[in-house]
Amino acid sequence: MNIRKQSKIFFLLVLSLVLESCVMDIMPAGYCVKNCTNDTLFVDLTDSDTLTDNFYWGVHPDDTVGVFQKDTTSVYIRGKKVILYKFHCVLPDSTSWGFYPLPKETCYIYIVKKQVITRYTFDEICEKKLYDRKIVTKKSFHDNVFEYRP
Repeated sequence: MNIRKQSKIFFLLVLSLVLESCVMDIMPAGYCVKNCTNDTLFVDLTDSDTLTDNFYWGVHPDDTVGVFQKDTTSVYIRGKKVILYKFHCVLPDSTSWGFYPLPKETCYIYIVKKQVITRYTFDEICEKKLYDRKIVTKKSFHDNVFEYRP
């Protein structure tokens, strides 16, 4: 192969890498929730007007597939092992993972403190309303981030 062909191939390779990285940089990271509190929170962003059990693995019989130690943490609530999904866990003064998609203009953010989620069953959390619910729109997210303040 002559030098001219090699130069063209190298140029095209570099150009494709540059263009690919530019496309990756401009894509949004999803809708996120920034925890502006001193508590560790479990966050769910959904279009459901009721709290769902997305925080938990093993609530439904089919949820036993796909439980990985890196993605989950185990706690015991009244002697029963509960597996919590780390995706929803947001440490103080940090930002959640990106939530996809938000199909409706209006959605709901559900916030449950770690102390609550590790002491009460999901049914008790719902029954006693031990969560905070915020109604938000897509406009509530500045640069795809909603800052949660109680």
